[in-house]
Parts: sequence; structure tokens; C-alpha cells
Amino acid sequence: MKDNEIEDEKSVDVLPFKQLESQKTVLPQDVFRNELTWFCYEMSKSLAFRIWMLLWLPLSVWWKLSNNWVYPLIVSLLVLVLGPIFLLVIREPSRKRSLSKQLTQFCKEITKSTPSSDPHDWEVVAANLNSYLYENKAWNTRYFFFNATDCGEMFRKTVLEPFSLKKDEAAKVKSFKDSVPYIEEALGVYFTEVEKHWKLFNTEKSWSPVGLEDAKLPKEAHRSKFTWLLGRIFTIYFLPLCLAFFNCTYTSRNDDLISDFSYTVVIFLFMVWLFRNIRMIVLSVKMEHKMQFLSTIINEQESGANGWDEIAKK
Repeated sequence: MKDNEIEDEKSVDVLPFKQLESQKTVLPQDVFRNELTWFCYEMSKSLAFRIWMLLWLPLSVWWKLSNNWVYPLIVSLLVLVLGPIFLLVIREPSRKRSLSKQLTQFCKEITKSTPSSDPHDWEVVAANLNSYLYENKAWNTRYFFFNATDCGEMFRKTVLEPFSLKKDEAAKVKSFKDSVPYIEEALGVYFTEVEKHWKLFNTEKSWSPVGLEDAKLPKEAHRSKFTWLLGRIFTIYFLPLCLAFFNCTYTSRNDDLISDFSYTVVIFLFMVWLFRNIRMIVLSVKMEHKMQFLSTIINEQESGANGWDEIAKK
């Protein structure tokens, strides 16, 4: 009985530290209802938003003092329309600039937490950086990173890709200055963890699809690629767009067939474009899916078209 208790205690001791620590982390995704509410909160706290709001004070005074309402109306519409667009445009560069000033601390957190390509590994890094940036007045809220995926993406955009593009040491020092040794250490830790995940994925036993013999490709179930594309486009997600199309086309009093046909073609092409972009976004979200895809290609025994058919089924 005592031996069992000792074994249980040991099993608790060997639990991954990252797993225990990640259970305590609280990220904006746990505080806000969704990413939209977090985005609106972040925008409302930004300096650019406050400047945009202050612009309405002189405009309101102009409205009262002006005898001609046309010019105040034009300027007000421009401020109303261009203001939010400007806020959206400068948001991402502003985040990158703020984080680029704290690259040393960012890399220290990465070295300490040893994250990999798994988004959950970045939760601790995201939570610690959120607190650090706010406490050191590098950001005006405690919610810089919405979730772990956001943190991993910012690492890729601000550290991994820019640093990898610098070929010589002088260019790295010129761009990243004193952060170079910390970045190199963080990248070493990151690539070590990614290599561990890759070795796990790059084995035939790591993932074996069930019922592969009964799996069929879309080309076997549809007459052509066009019919398959139509079936993928006209789903419940595109119902509002279809209803708007029928409302504008068939309930309008316009009997111009050319306009109706042109509108139909434009809507259809837009739906095709939207479908393809959504599909590419879904396929490019998770790194483990990319690893699994590469691992499936490497471990495939068939060659030629038959080999790619087997990969598509998997």
C-alpha cells in the first residue's frame, strides 16, 4: 500500500511544469465574450481613438457657428468614415512597434517557458507578457495578447521571420541591437521543441486514420469539380448572402435582364472568392496540421497520382 502511495506521489511530481502553470493563467479570451469585444475594448483605450473622439468637439462647435451646413456635413462624414479605417490600419503596426521595444523580455519568457508549435504552450508566455507590458507602461491595457495563438503569431512576425531574413551578423545587430543574444537563445529553445514535435509527427504510428479503405475522394462522389465547388459554396453559412441576392434580384421592379444577370455573376464570383479564402484560412491556422501534412507526405509509400490520392484521403 505504501509503495502505491509513493508511486502516486512520484506521478504527481513528474507532471509537466508547463501544464501545471498553464492551468493558472488567465488570458483575455477568458475575460471577454469573444475576440470582437476584446478588440473594441482595446481600440477604446488607444490614444488614436481618443484623438478621434476629440475631433468631434471642434466639429460640433463648427456646426453651431456655421451658417452653411454643407461643409460641416462633408467634414463630419469624412471623419466618421475615415476615422475607424485609420484606427484599423495603425493598430497592427502599433502593436508590433510596442512589442519590438520589449524583445529582450519577450525572448526571456520564451526561453523560460520553452514553447513549441503547439498553441497551448504559448499561454504562459502570453499571460506573463500581458502583465509585464502593462506594469512597465509599454501598453495601456492588461490584454495585449488575446490568446496563446495571438502570442505565437506575434513571435513569428516580430522575431522569427525578421531575424531569419538577416543573413549577416552586422545586419542583425543593426536591427535588433542588444536583443540579438536573447533572440538567438529563444530561437534555439523554440527550434528544439519544434524538432521534438516533428519527431513525434514524423512516425507512422503517431497518427493512423481509421476506415481509410472506405474513404472516398470528392472526385468519386461528384460528377465534376464544378459540382463539388457548388456543393461547398451553397451551405448554411452562405444563406444570408443568398437571401440578399434573391431579394435584390427577384423582388426588385427592375426588368433589366442584363443588370440582373451581371449581378448574379458578380455575387457568384464573390461567393467563390470568399469560399476559397475561408478554406485557405482554415487550412493554415494550426502548425500541427502542417506538420501532419508533411509527415503524411514523407511516410507515403505510393508514388505519382495514386500517392497523392492516398494523402488526400488521410
